[in-house]
Amino acid sequence: MRSALARIRPPADRMCREMNVGVCDWRFMGSANRSMNAGAGANGLIFVNRGVVEYASNEEEVCLVFAHEIGHQAANHIATSQRNQMTGALIGAILLGAAGAAASYRSPYVGQVTRSAMDAGANLGGAVGRISFSKEQEREADYLAAVILYRSDIDLDKARGMLVTLARSSGRRDTGMLDTHPAGPDRLASWDRAVAEIRASQGALPARA
Repeated sequence: MRSALARIRPPADRMCREMNVGVCDWRFMGSANRSMNAGAGANGLIFVNRGVVEYASNEEEVCLVFAHEIGHQAANHIATSQRNQMTGALIGAILLGAAGAAASYRSPYVGQVTRSAMDAGANLGGAVGRISFSKEQEREADYLAAVILYRSDIDLDKARGMLVTLARSSGRRDTGMLDTHPAGPDRLASWDRAVAEIRASQGALPARA
C-alpha cells in the first residue's frame, strides 16, 4: 500500500490545492479487515482495508482506491454529506413530528407519540440527507481519481480492473435510489467517459461554472 500511495501522492496533493475547495492534509490508516472496502472520514482520514490489496490484480488498482478516497477529500464531500444529514434529520423530525401530533390529537399519550414520530422522522430524514448527493459524489470522486492517476503516469486501463472486480462482486446491474454507489455497468460507463475526457484534456480539471 505504501508503494501505491507514494506513486500518486504528489500529483494528488497538487490537484487538491489547485481545486482549493476541500481537505488536502490527509491521514492514512490501514485496516486488517479482509473485506474489499475503503473510506474517507472527517479531518482528512482515509482508510483502506487489507482486502483491497488481496483482491487487487496489480498495484494500479490499489492506486485507484487511494485516489478515489483522496477525491472525496479534495472535493469536500465529507463536510457536504454531514450538512446534508443534519438538514435531512431536521426536516424529517419536523414533518413526521407534525404528523404524529395530528394523529395523536386528544390522546393522553400525545407527548410520547409526537416524540416517537419526531425520532423516526429524524432517522429517516438523516438517511435521505446522507445519500442525497452520494451517487454524484461517487462519480466525482472517480473522475478526480482518474485525473490523479493520469497525472501520476499510471495506466488507467489497468486501474479500471478494480471497478470490474467491484461490479462483479456486487451482483447488481442497476442503481437503486438508496444505493450509495453507482452499480457496476453505470460506474464503468462513467469511468470510461471520464478517462476519455481526461486523456483529451491531458489531465486538466474541468473549468468551474
